[in-house]
Amino acid sequence: MKAIKSHLRQFDKWRRSKMQSLEPLLYKIPNNTTHRQEHLLHKKDVQSILIIRNNKRIGNMYFLLPFVRQVRESYPDANITLMLSQPWQGEVFANLGIDNIVYSQFSFKKALSCWQTIRTLKKTVFDLIITPYSSAEDTLIVANLSAGNKVGPDNSRRDIAYTHTFQKNDDYQHAALNCLYLLPYLGNTLSQPISHHIELSDEELSAGKAAMEKTYEGQNRVVAYFRGARGSKQLSDSTWQSILDRFERSSDKPVTWIEILSPDITAPLNAGTLTYSNRNMRILASYLKNTDGFVCCDTGPLHLADAAGVKCYGLYNKTDPKTFGVLGERSVNITDFEQPDKGAAPLELILSTS
Repeated sequence: MKAIKSHLRQFDKWRRSKMQSLEPLLYKIPNNTTHRQEHLLHKKDVQSILIIRNNKRIGNMYFLLPFVRQVRESYPDANITLMLSQPWQGEVFANLGIDNIVYSQFSFKKALSCWQTIRTLKKTVFDLIITPYSSAEDTLIVANLSAGNKVGPDNSRRDIAYTHTFQKNDDYQHAALNCLYLLPYLGNTLSQPISHHIELSDEELSAGKAAMEKTYEGQNRVVAYFRGARGSKQLSDSTWQSILDRFERSSDKPVTWIEILSPDITAPLNAGTLTYSNRNMRILASYLKNTDGFVCCDTGPLHLADAAGVKCYGLYNKTDPKTFGVLGERSVNITDFEQPDKGAAPLELILSTS
């Protein structure tokens, strides 16, 4: 099944590359310019905002958090609607002051449902529609909707759908931060420090603590890990065992491991290891906050934990941590964990000083 999904992703990349020349036509046909304003609206005149982000990957939802937070802080009195792809994604943005969340379910399978959502949104004239990342799906939806200002990243194939597009002019490389440059163009000052965190309720925090107490109540250092990952980012069991062994050797206290299980990882690496699973991502995040650390490859649960303020050890064997790394002050990105031990190897140094 994973091989089939991998081939489908490769086919989709090929299809997109071949259709690039036809892309502007997709936006020209439905382009809604009825309420278009050639000038940028003043901040005080922006009372309704639609943020559009159609993406199905878990990690990318957590990377959207800084942008959503900054928009909320920049326009405290505006009514903010957030369009996401799938219904499960809304929980990521709970307790952040977003007024409405709608779901495009953008796909051939859900085409009718997607069109009904767009038809409903077309009844509203937004002051500002903004797409923090450039994608064909987002741009097509922008073209159909009504707004005074439609703002997005500069892209020659997609500019026709917007009233204003802007080129990146800052040094942020990380995927969670590299779209923030759009907001100063609109007259905003970024709030510092930039937060990438979710907001867990008191009830969620209590539920996570109670779940941990059921799992372990000892005095050891408690470290959780998750072995799942997509495609070539996934590590072999032997590599995982090496990482756990080296971690234990570097720790100044005994380590109790808790393996996080999932529908794809249903049995622990080692018999007798404590385990935990929860499909409620917010309770899982709360649970991980009660550990002393979380070890994971570059995948959704890593960025969930990072957004919850957990001390994370991100393992990067394929992707670049400058773009996809964990952002927490206590967290570390590790790239050389598969190298054989040579005295005080980098992994040991990182673990022993973090």
